[in-house]
Amino acid sequence: MLYLVVYIFCLVLACAVAVRAALSDFRGMVIPNALVASLPIIFFVAYGAAYFADAGGVFMALSSHLWAALMAFVITFIMFATKMVGAGDAKLITAFSFWFGVKYALAFLCYMAFAGGVLGCVALFIKNKKPFKNATEGSWIARLQGGEAVVPYGIAISVGAVFAFVRAGYFSPETLTMFLGG
Repeated sequence: MLYLVVYIFCLVLACAVAVRAALSDFRGMVIPNALVASLPIIFFVAYGAAYFADAGGVFMALSSHLWAALMAFVITFIMFATKMVGAGDAKLITAFSFWFGVKYALAFLCYMAFAGGVLGCVALFIKNKKPFKNATEGSWIARLQGGEAVVPYGIAISVGAVFAFVRAGYFSPETLTMFLGG
């Protein structure tokens, strides 16, 4: 039962980190490194809880999770080097990739891309219509209305991660009962 509590705490904490990263990116176009660094740590604690509870079906082999993070790192590093994404976005994608392994990495990327498309449309609307009169100095909205072409992609990454958590079955009753059988 203790391992189940630890696992659930880790999931809730990872979702809270996602919300905090999204809010930070929205407010100031910055994703704090401490938030990004916490995600792999939280993952390894959750992985350990599943391992010690003998709930082997919760996560894939550790190598799958490490490969997903390594692939995300390489791809996002190249994207950062070519100025396609910001450093915070690249780090956040890599950090969340630990959670999904190779099996659910594509689901994470698809959810993230969909959320990013919606966010891009919202950004175009705000940039063209300038609907906010008193946007906070330095905020995403103020920068958009000032003519910059910026999108706080941490929002899309975080939304994609939370949806991928659900897709991976991390919150499902079947997954949660695995902790009670060991």
